[in-house]
Amino acid sequence: MSDNKINITSSLLEKGVDIAKDFVDKLIIPSVEETGLLLKDQISLWRFKNQIKTLVKAKEICAKNNISPKQISLKLLCPILEYSSLEEDDFLTDKWAILLSNLVDSEQNIQNHVFPYILSQISTKEFQILENVFDEKDNRLSKIREDLNHYYQNREKIEQEIKKELKDIDRKIIFFDETDGYIDYELTKLYREKSAINSKLNTYKQKEVILKYSLDKLETIPTGSVEKFELSNLLRLGLIKEEKEFYANPQPLKIPNERDDYETHTTVDLEIDVHSDIDYYLTEFGELFIKLCKEKLQVT
Repeated sequence: MSDNKINITSSLLEKGVDIAKDFVDKLIIPSVEETGLLLKDQISLWRFKNQIKTLVKAKEICAKNNISPKQISLKLLCPILEYSSLEEDDFLTDKWAILLSNLVDSEQNIQNHVFPYILSQISTKEFQILENVFDEKDNRLSKIREDLNHYYQNREKIEQEIKKELKDIDRKIIFFDETDGYIDYELTKLYREKSAINSKLNTYKQKEVILKYSLDKLETIPTGSVEKFELSNLLRLGLIKEEKEFYANPQPLKIPNERDDYETHTTVDLEIDVHSDIDYYLTEFGELFIKLCKEKLQVT
């Protein structure tokens, strides 16, 4: 039985520690020698410092933006502190602080517990991809809202001007008819002008519908510099969605040269190539997530 005993000597342990320290040194910055990460109390201290950093930044953001903090459940607070304590990227550290400041904002009243998990699952690059798309949409929507307000303010005046153009054209047409002095090409020209003005009026009346549709349109994710695994991760988290558009390209029919006169039908080979385009869009959930990780604008 003594042969089966495990003999762990101090030299064996020391060798294992040295190997582990050397390996961990290659994985993290700063080095193990500086942080002592292999010691449990030092790991706890390092994580605790990150938690303090997140809380201090969140408090500063609340003060700067006049946010009145509310109490939140430990079920929401603990994951934020747990995940943020492992964060080494300053960019994402700021996002953790902003997320916390928005979740404790009494005016927003958001209690969803999934957002800390989502932030812990994405890289800086993935976040920036979504944030850039969100900002572009925000700028686009600002322009659309401006156009929509301009439409509401000037709709009646512009429609009256277009209808006046129509009446002027109708008077000219009636004048030619009553005097029998019309010339075919001139009358044709007037009818073409009338048709164009009618089209202009109908287009203007549809402008409100078009603008409102543009407000609800999802924003496309540019995939030129995005890796497939990054798209897969964002899809998995529900931050983006995939839409495929299929189209067919039929090939010329191959009709047999020989056909029996007694046959009531013939057999042909039909080849159709089916292709698809894949687009990725920022989901409403993705927009809400990015919004919660963006600093609230100060109300002045």
